[in-house]
Amino acid sequence: MWVLGRLARDLADLFGRRDWFLWYLLTSAVLIQLGFWYLSTPGPTLLANQPRGILTAVFGIGWAIALFWIVPAALSAPLGLTRERLGLVAGDARFGLATVGLGGALAVPLIAIATVDPTLRATYPWPGSWAGQSPGNLAVWAGLYLLYYVSFEFFYRGYLLRSLESILGLAPAIWIQALAATLVHAGKPFSEALAAFPASLIFALLAVRSRSLLYPIALHFLIGLSTDLFSLAHQGLLFP
Repeated sequence: MWVLGRLARDLADLFGRRDWFLWYLLTSAVLIQLGFWYLSTPGPTLLANQPRGILTAVFGIGWAIALFWIVPAALSAPLGLTRERLGLVAGDARFGLATVGLGGALAVPLIAIATVDPTLRATYPWPGSWAGQSPGNLAVWAGLYLLYYVSFEFFYRGYLLRSLESILGLAPAIWIQALAATLVHAGKPFSEALAAFPASLIFALLAVRSRSLLYPIALHFLIGLSTDLFSLAHQGLLFP
């Protein structure tokens, strides 16, 4: 029993008043990310074998909005995260737009090649062939997908990055958010999971340098939507 007592005291020390900022942030981040993996992606398809379709996609995005946007927004006040601190401003538009343009020009040709990979084509787009049945369907999906990327970037490059920066400094914060964002890709195609780490570093640096989430959102969305378009095109499912 004395062993359990010591372990209990050691555990209690991790939740000390002086360190509340750190354990509040990391505990919330772990629970949020676990919830996202199991409820949004890729858990539902891996564990519940849910088929691709518009309803599955809508539910996944709904959970992403709730867990990566609404919950962190509610939890951000005690951490002192203002709109400006979170990057909910225009920031340095000249730098941001130039980076998105350059990043897109480099990424899109690589995506066109990468989507030859059958594992990517079997994963994207989330709504399956529905997204490519008509321009209207594609426009609806693009709007929904944008909400997903807004939520994703708000959590990793806003809530997590900026809170960690206040505690540990900028460089450790960038590395840790990249680690977390990469791990949430576990179970997705290997090429995507592998690319997630350098991409997460770039998105974080873009958010910091531009002082805004708008530009990592735009670049991430461009990459995601391009993946869907090329995947559909390779399968002959884009406006058949």
